[in-house]
Parts: sequence; structure tokens; C-alpha cells
Amino acid sequence: MTPHNDMPERVAKAVEEVLSCTHADDAQFSAKALSVLAAHDLMSLGFLDPQHTGPQAGDMAKACAILDAMAQQSGSVSTVYMVNCIFAPLCLSYLGTPEQKADLLPRIQRGQLQLAFALTEPDAGSDASAAKTLALHTAHGYTLRGEKIYITGSATADYILTIARTSSEQAKTFGVFLVPGNAKNLSVTPLPKLSGNECASCHIQYDGVEVAESALLGGPNAVDATWKVLRMTGALERLTVSATACGLARAATQRAMGFIKERQQFGQTLNSFQSIQHTVVEMSTLTTAMELMVENAIRIFESGRDATESICKAKYFCSEQLQTIIGKAMRVMGGRAFCDFEPVSRYYREAPLSLYAGGTVEVQKMLIARSLGL
Repeated sequence: MTPHNDMPERVAKAVEEVLSCTHADDAQFSAKALSVLAAHDLMSLGFLDPQHTGPQAGDMAKACAILDAMAQQSGSVSTVYMVNCIFAPLCLSYLGTPEQKADLLPRIQRGQLQLAFALTEPDAGSDASAAKTLALHTAHGYTLRGEKIYITGSATADYILTIARTSSEQAKTFGVFLVPGNAKNLSVTPLPKLSGNECASCHIQYDGVEVAESALLGGPNAVDATWKVLRMTGALERLTVSATACGLARAATQRAMGFIKERQQFGQTLNSFQSIQHTVVEMSTLTTAMELMVENAIRIFESGRDATESICKAKYFCSEQLQTIIGKAMRVMGGRAFCDFEPVSRYYREAPLSLYAGGTVEVQKMLIARSLGL
């Protein structure tokens, strides 16, 4: 992805600053990260303008370029960015009332507001339409009962954008509710992860959580549009996950290339061995193919055409090939790749997330098959 030539340097400086002022168990990690990213002008996306609805021209190309560069430096920082600057704000941009957007979007753009996006449930998994969390209309607003799981950023969020049914009878009647992170009868429990614990993913219980009428994004008239918006934001989530996979793949490939030029075995550097050359060539080729898949998906989306097929293909291909590339990097690096001081060990821990974030590989295949008319 090449539309923003100075992006890697800008992002690298921002991430370096974040990591220099935080540590792994810092409860303020997300807040500090957002403040720094905003200061480096990395949150100036068109859909964060209250006057706009949804991504503007160039928004997704810019967001993907940022995430590509960010993933090379830190999976935790890229996760904070995705959740707080893309996933939740997109939903707000599409559905929010003018008042809701005017109140929240400028604060997001300034890095002053933390959000989480709560869709996944223990018994629903990839079948979002099977979600059971229910929001009952009352005289004073809504009362939410149910549970969510794997909700990233919810431990420190100011608001948890909660997807809940507004009817127990109609299959796809959902609303998105702004639930304060400190709401009464709300419990949020962090779940230890393989990586990225600086931005916790959590189990959430809604045991009669009461919110005002104004907490429903877009008001009652937006309920009929919610399912369509969730599908659109889900597609864009897949696109950004694909971009982070590209960043990790490039980082692993560049690390392997640098290593084999320096590491000596049997009196010569590793890049003198044809088998090692071929391994790194394979890594580089797959990385280029991943980048082209993402660029193609962005191009089709920006053209206004239905990008479902191209985005799902990018997500499927990039997430699968990333595992191959990281595996090859581990072999090239040898035993040191198993040690924390080696960057490839981080890539190894972070790579599997791309298989699940934004929908599993199997879900992507299902959506692709549907797009092909199968």
C-alpha cells in the first residue's frame, strides 16, 4: 500500500513514543496511546467529522496504510487504533444522530474518548444474527440483559457500543447502545490472551443495565438500518485486519532478510545458501501478493462498487499466508526466534489473531461463495 509515502516514518515515531511512555501492565495504556496518536495527526479521518456519514474518499486507504505501518511496530497499539478510531467510530458515523456525532466524534479525533464495540456472544460466535442480548424499552429508556465475550478495550472504555436486540420476536431487529463503562449492573472481566494484553479483551455481563433513551444510536428510527450497518462495518473491519496482516508479513520478511545477511554459519553468511535465499524469496513474494489483494479491495471499495467479495478474499488470503510467512521466519531465525528478545517471537504470537478478527477464514469462504452465486 503506497498512497501515503511518509506514513511509515510518522507511525514509527508515534508508536515509539507510545511504547516509551507506557509499559505492559499500564492501566492507562490505551488512553496514553490515543493521546499520542492524535498528537501525531493519525486520527484525522473523514468519517470522524460529524458532518460526514461513513468513510470519505481516501479514508480506508489511509487507515490501512496507518495500520500496515503500525502492526510492524506493535500489535497492541494497532489494536487500540482499530477499535477506537475505526470500528466503533464507523458505527457511530453511520448510525448516530447529528447530536450524538457532534458530541462524540470530535472527542474521538482528539484522542480523548475510549470506545469498545460489543457484538460477539458466547453462544453466537460467528453467527451475529444469533445474538441474544436484549434491550427492553422502559418508561425511562432501555434495560439491557445478556453477555458479550472477547470485547477488546472494554475494560477501560468510556462507552461500550453494545449491539442488542430490541425485539425478542424479530430475527434481525437490533440497536446499538452507548453503555457507559462505569454503568451500574455492568461487569467487565479481562481475559488473558496470547498477546496484546495491554488492551484487554473481556467478558461482559449486563445484569439489568439501564441507559437513557438517548443512548440508542440514531434513535428508534435507526433500528431498521442497524443490521445493514453492522454488515458494512464488518466488511471494513476485515479490510483493516488484512492491512495489519500485511504489516506483520513485511516486518517478518525484512527481519529475515537483515538476519541472513549478518548471521554466519560454516564460514559464510546465511544468504549464501540457496535454500535460505529461496525461503526468503517465498516470504517476499507472498507479502507482495497480500499487499496487492488489499490494494485491490480498497480500489473496488473506493469505486463505490460492492467490495464484499474482494475484501473477504483479501482477509482469507492475508490471514492464511501470514501464518506461512511467520512460520518461515521462525525457521530462518532458528532457536533465537523462540526467545522474547527476538522480534519474530512477537510476530509469532500476534499472527494468529488475523485468523479470527473480523470473522474466521471459514466465514470468509462462506461469504465469497455467496458472492460467487454458489
